[in-house]
Amino acid sequence: MAIDKASVKKKWMNFAERKLRLFRDKFVRKYNKEKLPTEIYNEDQKFYSITFCITCMNRLFHLKETLKKNIEDNIKYPNVEFVLINYNSQDGLDEWVKNNMQKYIDQGILSYYHTTEPKNFHASIAKNLAHKVGKGEILCNLDGDNFTGKDFAYYINYMINKHGENVLLHFKKKPFWGTEGRIVMSRVNFFKLGGYDETFLPIGHEDHDLINRAKAFGLEYHNIQIENFLRYLSNSTLEKSINCDEDPENYYNYESGNRKVSDDNIANNKLVANLEAGWGKVPLSKNFDKNFLIYE
Repeated sequence: MAIDKASVKKKWMNFAERKLRLFRDKFVRKYNKEKLPTEIYNEDQKFYSITFCITCMNRLFHLKETLKKNIEDNIKYPNVEFVLINYNSQDGLDEWVKNNMQKYIDQGILSYYHTTEPKNFHASIAKNLAHKVGKGEILCNLDGDNFTGKDFAYYINYMINKHGENVLLHFKKKPFWGTEGRIVMSRVNFFKLGGYDETFLPIGHEDHDLINRAKAFGLEYHNIQIENFLRYLSNSTLEKSINCDEDPENYYNYESGNRKVSDDNIANNKLVANLEAGWGKVPLSKNFDKNFLIYE
């Protein structure tokens, strides 16, 4: 069997590029770390249950860097959960979780769900699954390449106590583009909005569509730019869409298509997604159970 030297070379170049980006992201990119307000730890406030919602298809290389760090940085918060959706990942994610994260499952901090159905990644469906099974009163979308920062859950709780439950918290700041999807809202409001729009193309603009619908729905928007919470690992354009189709398009083609649909929907006051078909209806196995269930 002949070896495709061009293909092998491309894979090695992609691998080398990823390693260089990882070094830059972890050790070269600078963040302004600030002292967090002591009020976030005030024991007189309500401590909401908070779920961080993570999805993965063939991105184990990110989770190896972020998942344990994020759990340890928030483990002291009184009621925190990390949900990880294995969206039919083919890169050894199951074995890695078994071998490295079981203690967090046993402690009830990590809830690990696995589906074997999807052949390709669909961001809205995967994120909806994570948000649907999350138990928290407050849900935070957390991309697998993001670092929360120390005591992020405490800060979220502080902001909810300060501004009320009908808020939308968005953690982003130029030029840290990698946290655009860090969206926080109540579970009640996420369900009222119908979650992420599953009629979209597989990736692109789904986060901003949710934000724009939520704002039009009446949620109070807060853009938080504390750099403690904005660390991330960057992706190439290829990596953004490579799992989305057998012959994936450029990420920005998907993004522009979804943006147009989103703009039209909001202009026509269609603020609730997935009204007809429902959402988050993919069978999942929890914590290595052999049974696969559809969660309502």
